[in-house]
Amino acid sequence: MILRDLLRPWLRVARPDDWTGTLGRVGLWPIYALVLLVVVIVRIPVSWWLFDSEVLTRLVLVAAALYLFGWLRMLVGTLIPGAVILYGRRLWFRHRGRRIRLRTSALTAVAVEQRPPPDGEVFVLELGDGAVYDLCPVAWDGAPRIFRILARRVRRAEARELRRLARARRKAAKHPAGEGSSASADGG
Repeated sequence: MILRDLLRPWLRVARPDDWTGTLGRVGLWPIYALVLLVVVIVRIPVSWWLFDSEVLTRLVLVAAALYLFGWLRMLVGTLIPGAVILYGRRLWFRHRGRRIRLRTSALTAVAVEQRPPPDGEVFVLELGDGAVYDLCPVAWDGAPRIFRILARRVRRAEARELRRLARARRKAAKHPAGEGSSASADGG
């Protein structure tokens, strides 16, 4: 699990289901084919072989190429105008014709709501100041992964807040307000 999270790109993109998302996805196929063809056909020098095996070396190169394709796919997805981008603790998305950038720590709730066609089910974000934004339709490529990450961050923030409040209550119960001030006044 930890290795999978380390190898997974930190950049997450939800691509629209319109022609721009399809063009971004299909436009990468020739690049994939060309790179994999080069890895399979090109002669590999003997000094590069892993454990004296050309086949193993090619398999490692194919695995490395597939990993880099994931990053390339995400980078190309960021160029699509309507894409939702999650990078680290920042979230970029379009809302009513303008690009919005948020810190994920500002989120208080993430939910799924039904909208009229053509959107259908959409992910909805609620901020601490009460603002509500439609993130993107559930059907977009990459949207469920972004939703899972945002929902996990909201749950963790709620758990941290509950722990902080419990600590404050325990501290207040241990040291009532009247005792601390009178003890310091008597000792001085």
